[in-house]
Amino acid sequence: MKKIIIIIASVFVLFMGAAVAIPIIFKDDIKAAIDAEIAKSVNADVYFDPEKLGLSLLSNFPNITVSMEELGIIGRDEFAEDVLLAVEKFELEVNLYHLLFGDNIRISGITLTRPHIFIKVLENGKANYDIAVESETVDQDTAVTSTTMAISIDHWEIIEGKLRYDDQSIPYVMNLEGLNHIGSGDFTLDVLDMDTRTTIEKVDVMFDGVEYLSNKKLDLDMILNMDLPAMKFTFKDNTLKVNDFAVNFDGSFSMPDEGYEMDIGFTSSDNKFKSLLSLVPGVFKEGFEDSKTQGNLAFSGKVKGVYSEQQMPAFHLNLKVDEAMFRYPDLPKAVKDINVDLVLDNKDGNIDHTLIDIKKFDMDFGGNPVTAVAKIEGLSRAAIQADIHAKLDLAALNTTFPVEGLDMKGIYNLDLVADGVYDSLQGKFPSITADMSLKEGYFKYADYPIPLEKVNFVSTVKNEGGSMAGTLIQVKQLGMLLDGEEFTGDLTLKDLENYQWDAHINGNLNLEKLTRIFPLDSMQLSGLIAANIASKGKMSDLEAGRYDKIATSGTVDVRDFSFVSEVDFPQGIKIDQAKTEFDAEKIKLSSFKGKLGKSDLQLTGNISNYLNYLFKEGALIKGEMTFNSNKFDINEWMVTEGEVSEDTATYETEVVAIPKNIDFQLSANIKEVDYDNMKLKNVKGNVLIREGMVILDKVNFNTLGGAFAVNGTYDTRDTDRPAFDFDLDVANVSIQQSYMTFNTVKAFAPIAQFVNGNFSTNFALNGELGQDMMPKLGTITGSGLVNIVEAVLEKNNITNGIAGLTNLDKVNNVVAIKDLLLKTEIKDGKLNVKPFNIKLGNFNTLVSGSTGLDGSLDYELEMDIPAGSYGAKFNALVSSVTGGGNTSQNIKLPITLTQNFTDPKFVLGNAFSKDNLKEQITETAKEKLLQQITDNKGKVIKDPAVSKLVDSSSVVDTKAQLKAREDSVKKALAEQAKAKQDSLKKMADQTKKKAEDKIKNLLKFNKKN
Repeated sequence: MKKIIIIIASVFVLFMGAAVAIPIIFKDDIKAAIDAEIAKSVNADVYFDPEKLGLSLLSNFPNITVSMEELGIIGRDEFAEDVLLAVEKFELEVNLYHLLFGDNIRISGITLTRPHIFIKVLENGKANYDIAVESETVDQDTAVTSTTMAISIDHWEIIEGKLRYDDQSIPYVMNLEGLNHIGSGDFTLDVLDMDTRTTIEKVDVMFDGVEYLSNKKLDLDMILNMDLPAMKFTFKDNTLKVNDFAVNFDGSFSMPDEGYEMDIGFTSSDNKFKSLLSLVPGVFKEGFEDSKTQGNLAFSGKVKGVYSEQQMPAFHLNLKVDEAMFRYPDLPKAVKDINVDLVLDNKDGNIDHTLIDIKKFDMDFGGNPVTAVAKIEGLSRAAIQADIHAKLDLAALNTTFPVEGLDMKGIYNLDLVADGVYDSLQGKFPSITADMSLKEGYFKYADYPIPLEKVNFVSTVKNEGGSMAGTLIQVKQLGMLLDGEEFTGDLTLKDLENYQWDAHINGNLNLEKLTRIFPLDSMQLSGLIAANIASKGKMSDLEAGRYDKIATSGTVDVRDFSFVSEVDFPQGIKIDQAKTEFDAEKIKLSSFKGKLGKSDLQLTGNISNYLNYLFKEGALIKGEMTFNSNKFDINEWMVTEGEVSEDTATYETEVVAIPKNIDFQLSANIKEVDYDNMKLKNVKGNVLIREGMVILDKVNFNTLGGAFAVNGTYDTRDTDRPAFDFDLDVANVSIQQSYMTFNTVKAFAPIAQFVNGNFSTNFALNGELGQDMMPKLGTITGSGLVNIVEAVLEKNNITNGIAGLTNLDKVNNVVAIKDLLLKTEIKDGKLNVKPFNIKLGNFNTLVSGSTGLDGSLDYELEMDIPAGSYGAKFNALVSSVTGGGNTSQNIKLPITLTQNFTDPKFVLGNAFSKDNLKEQITETAKEKLLQQITDNKGKVIKDPAVSKLVDSSSVVDTKAQLKAREDSVKKALAEQAKAKQDSLKKMADQTKKKAEDKIKNLLKFNKKN
């Protein structure tokens, strides 16, 4: 017996040790297996920490528990920045016996603790949850038969979850917070009952921009029969509770090949009015349970038919409330005599056959009755009958149905009768008579001590003929008083087909005080506006541009205005003062002084065609403005990457599309502009905004130590391919600072970083911009002259490489550049440089070639070096050509430069061939001979005959031969000169003889007569 106990204890200890050790020993293998399976089956990025991966045999024995903490799934492609799932802890319980010995995997439980789930569907229907990798098709003839394995789940649970469903294809948005859900079901069966319980602390639902549920609490108990082969789901025992309003529903929902088929009925499980009252915004709050209510409720409805993109199901809803009332426990008066009889009906699913019938709607707010009946048949062409009356003492409402934090006073009246058809396409409008007024209104918020007082208006709406043209809307005696500032106005609007208006406003508004009464979310607004504007006219005249028929005039003065939006406009705008004058044709801005973000600005000018622009889509607005600023910071309007300091901030930009219906001319004078890492000084010139382009006209500024003059365009007529076309006139700009500032210089002239000096240029440049507003270097073309008056080229890879290749003295020293003129062209992604001369060390060098967009170099160099300076071996070769003499002549040493600036490659050309040397020495000798043939005054004779004689020379090898050739050429030239002189003397003698004979003959003639 003792041995048996020892054996059993040993086995137990061994088992317990294995249970603890196995998860630790095989954790890396488990992680690798999970990663491999995810890569095979999931098209998303799955994140989890292997150190927080748990595997336990003890916590739920005989189940094995796999747990992951801080699990996350992020989508790819269009959803690359969207988190599909982030869960604090994920647990999976698997039955160990069924895993080892059964023919099915039995999952005992799945638990998600504090998950955040974000489901997103794009307008094209693509969903971020569609992340399963499609499995490859298996050939059934060759497939290996495996044991059939089914998965069954005992239960699942979500604890304190959040869910957002955003379907932009409908559009529909649902937000759930405080989600707790538990469910169970045997999914090994084709037909099963799924039993769930769900509570949600906060539900928000919006469809097509309309909010249907806001901040509602939801409870759902549901047993759903699921026929999986038929995809049919039947509600068995179900209760949905929204706040205190509970609904039982039954019926079925199925998913055929097309659409969704439904046959669902619902009815209220509680016939007390209080349950319906809980749905009213502002009512279901602390103290609701203690409120006094009475009255009966009847609520029922059904939905039957097919829902698809082309079809709607039929539906019906009844709501009745009889003799109801409610009163808050701390208020003296009740809302009573509440009676509602509402029918919503659609018999065939055609949305135009919808009926909304409010047979009765009555309630009394402490002696302030509201009564209404209304009937609407159809939606696109709606037949309307309505009769609504209300008389409310707003002060009395505070004693029955108060709005938290708001004190109200005043007498409000509404009387409305309507009968007829509303059809905007056919110009139909129901006959209507409506009168609405407010007298001595008073509104005061608890958070702001200053009330809005003396709010008065009298308004009427009339239409007797049943057409939109016969509509008349009048608002008279509009006025209000805010902390002593009075505002008044009136409006008459008629003929809704060709709007005719007559409006006038006059008064002062303190915007800060106004926003205290009507708060703005995430915005700060303040300032004083004084306006006096009158306008009268017709829309047809406005659209036709007949502004002489539109009587519009007035003034608007603004002082101490400030606006900041934390989301859309964090930089803010401030207007110290602005004064405008209106007429029908233009707005005159006589003064404007303020700040745009950190940038100060002063504006004056005119804006014309503004009325047409405001009221007619696509209409052109024109303007002429003078813009002055001491400092304008463009950087603060770019998007910063990360939370970095102002000194280290980098910026992202996007294409700024210029509207095609703006025609503005801006004359600018800005003392300083901050743009990226540049500071522009004394910016002056004209900026034209026209036809989707910004045109710069004679824009001058100083930066990088020099001066710029710019003419050109920024063209966004095709926003996918924005373009630029500029003519640049640049004077005395730092070469090194240009390299650090401009990407084009970095790409095409990397050697500029080693050149200390200034350059000037006239350069034409055009190309395309990327969506980040940076030039697409491969599209750039341009040409121009670059002039470097004086600069120094410091040691660099190029000069070091030439020195290493040639062993010539002082080549890699600092190079002095003086009066260098470069002719350049950018084409096909290359900067082409025409031949130019530069001195490397003591050697004149001819350079030409190109630099590629990819940094590639392709240059040819010819160094003019004395033949004897290159070394003994080269001297011997020269001597073999010249016969042992004249090794002091210059020869050209060719070098090819390739690869890139960081790792340049140098190759010597055919410098050491005998024929090459012979040709070079001959040419050098001829050139030297030309320079030595002078006249008797020592001046070089520049005569075609000299060049012809020299070109006929053979190779000159020695100094003696060079002297003999020089003497020969001079002798020939002397003989030619003597012959020419003798010929001229002979011609002169002949001319003299003819003249003498002519004179003698003339004298003889005179004597005879």
